[in-house]
Amino acid sequence: MQIQIWAPGLDAAWLADGLVQAHLQVLLLAEPAEARAQLPLLLAYADPLGRLASQRAGEHDGALLAALPQLERSASRCRLVNLGCVALPALVAWGVDPGAAPPPEAPPRFAVPDPFEALLAMAWLQEHPGHLQGYQALESHPLAAALDGRSPDLDCLARYQQAASLDALLAARQERAALDADLAELAQQLAPLQEQQLEALALREQLALLQARLQQADALQERCSALQLSLQAQQLDLEQLARRLALLEQLVSAGSEASLRLQGRLAQALA
Repeated sequence: MQIQIWAPGLDAAWLADGLVQAHLQVLLLAEPAEARAQLPLLLAYADPLGRLASQRAGEHDGALLAALPQLERSASRCRLVNLGCVALPALVAWGVDPGAAPPPEAPPRFAVPDPFEALLAMAWLQEHPGHLQGYQALESHPLAAALDGRSPDLDCLARYQQAASLDALLAARQERAALDADLAELAQQLAPLQEQQLEALALREQLALLQARLQQADALQERCSALQLSLQAQQLDLEQLARRLALLEQLVSAGSEASLRLQGRLAQALA
């Protein structure tokens, strides 16, 4: 079964992966005009913290609200999905049969944000109150929180304030200080290991150089052996040539003596 997702300015890859694992074929839309009327459509949005996590948070504002009326009219069925509060079994059940009762699991809940991120979100919303209004409008839509079986997140600032309380900030600061101390201790422990690793790398380089030199020595040894065999063959050739020359000298000497004897006999015969 196929299901569509449009998440303007947001990263919904993890949601698509979850639906794929549930054996649904997911189509990620780049524009609302790509939506197919016969397929279910998920319109993903995020709470202010989720928008801050996106590099294009500003592009999300208003895009979904502007396209929503047309999508409701053209799509066979669609629903809004808050990426900060997702229950995958409920989405899969809705995609298969929108009229079926939701699974018995508890309704989705927002995760407790990091205190410093919550503080950042409150400061961001104070500078951009329009983002909060747009988010509240999406949460109040009948295709959003109501289909999740939860109350609309109309007071997200209260969640952020609770997460960014003084006690929570102090606890987070202590945790980060402890983490920094652990990292510093780990760095001290790793320093000797890094030196040993550098020494090992230097030894490996030296070993590689020695191996290359040994290969060169082996090649030279093979060449020397070949030259030695060649010299031995040449020596044998020289010895054989010397024997032939000695035999030739003997033959020449014997011929000379025979010629002298012949000349002496001719002289005697003539006398």
